[in-house]
Amino acid sequence: MAKGVLFAALCLLLGVFLGDGIARYNAQRHQHTRSVMGLAQYHLNRLAAAARAGRCQDFNQERERLSWVYEELLQAFPLAYAQDTEFHARAEALRSAVQAGNGDAGHCLSATADEKAIHDACDACHREYR
Repeated sequence: MAKGVLFAALCLLLGVFLGDGIARYNAQRHQHTRSVMGLAQYHLNRLAAAARAGRCQDFNQERERLSWVYEELLQAFPLAYAQDTEFHARAEALRSAVQAGNGDAGHCLSATADEKAIHDACDACHREYR
């Protein structure tokens, strides 16, 4: 009886260590992907706040940063971008939304609409791939 309990405890301990190792491996493996998504969410929130407050310069700065995050997105998901036509279309929709209005003198007037387009592009991809 004691031998069976000891064996069960040993198997349980081995399972915990094995599960922890697998979890750590997966966390490390997807670290860049999660980081890009976290950074995109941070800049999207700042973009929305700048649009609501009417801070044109901050809005433009966050739009530019989201453009850089788009480039990181392509590095975080290279196979999906190259092989998955749906993901490619979603990524290009984000690029178009981020770049829309750049260079227009009156683009600050449409900051709220631009922010909504960027947010909708992100949401559309997340509905498909989350």
